[in-house]
Amino acid sequence: MTKGEAETKRQKAIEFLHRIGNDDDAARFEAMDVREYAEHKGADLIENPRRRKGSMPRAKSKADLEDELDDANDYIEELEGKLNDIVGIAADDDDSDEDADSDEDDDDPE
Repeated sequence: MTKGEAETKRQKAIEFLHRIGNDDDAARFEAMDVREYAEHKGADLIENPRRRKGSMPRAKSKADLEDELDDANDYIEELEGKLNDIVGIAADDDDSDEDADSDEDDDDPE
């Protein structure tokens, strides 16, 4: 556990011991430092695991974001064009299927 976690637990233990009337044990825990409390609990103290190493990435500028948005819009337009082409091909296939069906219907002597 971290030093902060150990201190929080130590304080809660002290409060609990006072609430239940065990003032002698509460005083013993009050006299302990964080390391002694962690050792008493059988826990190892570790450095703060949330500490970041290295630098944070820089924020993108408004111009960078606008460029990315323009690129994304261009890509969307390109995809829409391809989708329209696919729809057109599919529509042509449907028309040719209907033409073939109507040609077969003309041959039937009803």
